[in-house]
Amino acid sequence: MARKALERLQAGLPAAWYHDPGHYRRELDVFWHRRWIAACREEEIPSPGDWVVVRIGGQSLVILRNQSAIKAFHNTCRHRGSILCQEEAGKFARGRIVCPYHAWTYDLDGQLVATPRRMETPDFDAKDFPLFEVAADTWGGFVFICLSKTAALRTHLGGLPDRFENYKFGNLRIGKRIVVDVKANWKLLAENFAECFHCPPVHPELCRVVTAYQEAGAWGLAEKSSSRPEYKAGATTLTMDGTSRLPPFKELNEEQKRTLYIPEMLPPNLFLNIQPDYVNSHLMFPTGPESVRIVYDWLFEARHLPMAQADLQHYTALWEVTNAQDARNCEWQQQGIHALPFEHGHYVPQEFDAHRFAQWVRRGLTGKSASRGRRARKARR
Repeated sequence: MARKALERLQAGLPAAWYHDPGHYRRELDVFWHRRWIAACREEEIPSPGDWVVVRIGGQSLVILRNQSAIKAFHNTCRHRGSILCQEEAGKFARGRIVCPYHAWTYDLDGQLVATPRRMETPDFDAKDFPLFEVAADTWGGFVFICLSKTAALRTHLGGLPDRFENYKFGNLRIGKRIVVDVKANWKLLAENFAECFHCPPVHPELCRVVTAYQEAGAWGLAEKSSSRPEYKAGATTLTMDGTSRLPPFKELNEEQKRTLYIPEMLPPNLFLNIQPDYVNSHLMFPTGPESVRIVYDWLFEARHLPMAQADLQHYTALWEVTNAQDARNCEWQQQGIHALPFEHGHYVPQEFDAHRFAQWVRRGLTGKSASRGRRARKARR
């Protein structure tokens, strides 16, 4: 979408929406339980029987690979509700999912195949007790899940697959991963990613290589725009000094090779920092009204891995610093919005993308409220 400055101050979302438990539950239902969520990378479950656990709010999901596909299920036994997997990842022995409580056993399709020590009853049929399945699909090496499937993943992705076809995200592999718990509401992280008004005081390292960011998000928007170049002279990618140690992705065209940085957000939880020779991805999961867990991955072409530690650090250092700075500032903001007189923030002209995100939130909540109202009126008839 085109960069277009706001023409006047715009009100931010109500402060209570960033910490009120009741509103948080409403947002879980609207944005996290009814939309496609980027959950993990395919490479985390490379072989049949491999599994990972992903948590979205209060929901625990098991994502696994069987003989022919990737499947996702609620991490819940159909017997009396025990969780099935206690660890973060593993492999199901002999292709069987066994409940640790009463040993009800399922195959990798989620079908109940054994119920040890059960006294026979005429009303029991194992086919009636499969695991609760969740919609799962993939794009670009990411596994997406949807707790209440309403549309195909392609609809959620919009034009991303076509725009980034040459980057071959599906061929990339994790070179480094950092998992961080941040004490801030999920929307603060999304708004922060969407604006660079904060960049000069918060991200001096990033601004040294992306020199346009020194204009605090205003480059190309004012009538008398600065003549400052977009990137540091001689830069070929986003690293601390702007230098590359890897060639660009194989199938990029010349223009894409010259495009040193593309920030891309797929709400509610996938954030991509895209360079011509690596990608820094963020998977964000809400853990409470005022907390999230973020999985930061640095993705490289498989042919370059494993990478020498010095080369890996060359590529990870800039985003390690930048991501930590963002998390810290969002935590400060989370603390500050509790002030009794603070009703909402304000978006200045160059925070147009943060405002767009806020409008996306408002539309989602309004649509949900409208649909509830229609159902209620229909029920009263």
